[in-house]
Amino acid sequence: MNFFRKKLIIKYYYPLKKEDAEGMFKKIPDNFPKYFFTIPKTMFNVERKKFVPYLTTIKTCPGFINLYKRSLLFTSPFDIYIELDDNKIISARAGRTDYVVASIHQGQQFLDYVPNNKEYKFILKINLPFLINSNVSMHMSESFYHFNQFNVLPGIIPSSYKGDINFFIPVKKEKNEIYIKKGDPLFLITPLCETGVKLKFKKIETNDTTYLTFSTLKKHILKNLI
Repeated sequence: MNFFRKKLIIKYYYPLKKEDAEGMFKKIPDNFPKYFFTIPKTMFNVERKKFVPYLTTIKTCPGFINLYKRSLLFTSPFDIYIELDDNKIISARAGRTDYVVASIHQGQQFLDYVPNNKEYKFILKINLPFLINSNVSMHMSESFYHFNQFNVLPGIIPSSYKGDINFFIPVKKEKNEIYIKKGDPLFLITPLCETGVKLKFKKIETNDTTYLTFSTLKKHILKNLI
C-alpha cells in the first residue's frame, strides 16, 4: 500500500447529500465545455469544400487538452440566485434551503486599493458547504472556456490548509443579479503535482438536506400510465 499517495478528501455537509457532493466534481471528458465535442479537428475550407489537415482547431491544442486532463471542474451543487444593489446583497438563495450562500468581501481587504477601479463595485464571496483535506496543493482558477456570465478570482490552496472552500466573483457596477443553476460550471481545481490524485468524499453529520433547486416539479411529477 502506498501511504504517500496524493489524495483530495471532500468533507461535505448540510444541505448536501453524497450524490450532490459527488456530482459537483467533473473529470475528463465530462469537464470539457459541451460545445467542444462539436468542433472538428481541422477547419473546413469553403472554396475547396473540404476539411484541410494543416488548418487545425482547439481540438488539437495540448494546452487546452492538458488543462482539462489535469483538472477537476467544480459545478454548482445548488441553484443560486443573488440580488444586488450598489453596495450590498439584497437577497441570496441556495435552492430552497436556509444555507447562507453569499457575503460581501469587504473593499478594505483589497478592492479599495486597486488604482483607477471604475469597473467593479465589490467582490462577492460564495460560500460552499464542504471542506477540503488534501496532501497536495490545489490551484483554483476560472474555467474560462465555459464562457460564464461572471468571472472567478484565482488562488492556490496549500496542502497545509484543511477548511471550508469558497470562491470570489468580482461584481461589475451595472450588474444587479447573479443566477447560477445547479450543475453550472464554476471553476477548475488543478492539483499541483505530477502523480495521480485519489478523490474521496466524507459526510459531516448535520441537518438533513432540503431542496437544492428552486423548482421541485421533477421530484413530484407522476409518470405516464400509457
